[in-house]
Amino acid sequence: FDGGTGTLLQEKGLLPGELPETWNLTHTEEMVDIHRQYFAAGSDMVLTNTFGANALKFHSREHNLEDIISAAVVSVKEGACLGVHDDREVYTGLDIGPTGKLLKPMGDLSFEDAYAAFREAMVYGEAAGADFIHIETMSDTYEVKAAVLAAKENTKLPVFATMIFDEKGKLLTGGDVPSVVALLEGLRVDALGINCGLGPVQMKEILKEILALSSVPVIVNPNAGLPRSENGQTGYDIDSETFAAHM
Repeated sequence: FDGGTGTLLQEKGLLPGELPETWNLTHTEEMVDIHRQYFAAGSDMVLTNTFGANALKFHSREHNLEDIISAAVVSVKEGACLGVHDDREVYTGLDIGPTGKLLKPMGDLSFEDAYAAFREAMVYGEAAGADFIHIETMSDTYEVKAAVLAAKENTKLPVFATMIFDEKGKLLTGGDVPSVVALLEGLRVDALGINCGLGPVQMKEILKEILALSSVPVIVNPNAGLPRSENGQTGYDIDSETFAAHM
């Protein structure tokens, strides 16, 4: 996979509070260059800048969801053309993050509305040419169920799903590793795993448990250690050599 997009966007001038997904339309050259760098560094799968692109956030003429997602897919493919100089196969992943709202009864978003929001983004992504759907950074089994069903029932693309666990192997809403693996395999995802929130050191024990239970390919996408804020910018406590050694 590729790595974090947000930190690179900050380096290129993304302002606090600015919606990163709008850069697919307003800063196309910068987006293509970020994707190019990841392909050139050896990534085989690079994700679109669409983590928060859903109809709950983007529903105006100025911020048209279909335009944002289509531009994001094109940027990854252009990055591949510029960054890949051998004959390896590379893939564009439609990145789908959580809605940012809690589902009922814990919150006010219905399962049906969450499903519809995911479906719209996924249909646009498939039409634009994405090779697979990557549902990530999920902390609620009910929400990830809505996302996976939306992908499976409305597209023909492979579906990956990764969750955020705390250091004790628990989700924000209380689920544990065995229940997550059972749910995702029951929904017939093509790969599952863990991402974000923790660094590679903190993820190792959780990863062992996932590997012992899963019968599908397992994804592990840690942070570069634990995040911290430095002068308004996000920094991490592991350098590249240490990160690579742990991986």
